[in-house]
Amino acid sequence: MTHDEFEHLLVAHGADVSLWPEPAQRRARELMARDPSAAGLLANDAALDARFARALSGGPVAQDLAAGRRVVAHLAALPLPKQDARAPVRWLPSWLLALDLRPAWPSIAALAGMAALGFLAGLNVVDPGPLDAAMGDGARPQVIADLSTIVFEPGPPEESAL
Repeated sequence: MTHDEFEHLLVAHGADVSLWPEPAQRRARELMARDPSAAGLLANDAALDARFARALSGGPVAQDLAAGRRVVAHLAALPLPKQDARAPVRWLPSWLLALDLRPAWPSIAALAGMAALGFLAGLNVVDPGPLDAAMGDGARPQVIADLSTIVFEPGPPEESAL
């Protein structure tokens, strides 16, 4: 087993060699007997696993609680910063801040939606043709070019499409 294979198995299976695949266990023990750096890697990984297990096993430690209390006490002693309602938008002129534009956004959104629909409808070039009574009730205007032709055609439209 090479040192890289040992590191890969260590990362993949953890520091407990007994949980490794059977052939890898034997070869890892042989490598640790030959190479002290491999044994050191295993010891470091085992120590890290132990720290994680200790950190995740129980509630907060007394030192953590004391540090938390000190931080909360320090923050409680500090005065609150002065609050300014205009703080996020100081760079705007005062006359613009005086305008009340909040109720207008639904109207603006509807207007923008109608403009987009009008634009898409305008992209469908329609030739109404002669719409007289002789054509009958089933007569429909002829679509010369639709949106999909304009969007998906790689070249310029031919004269017959216009």
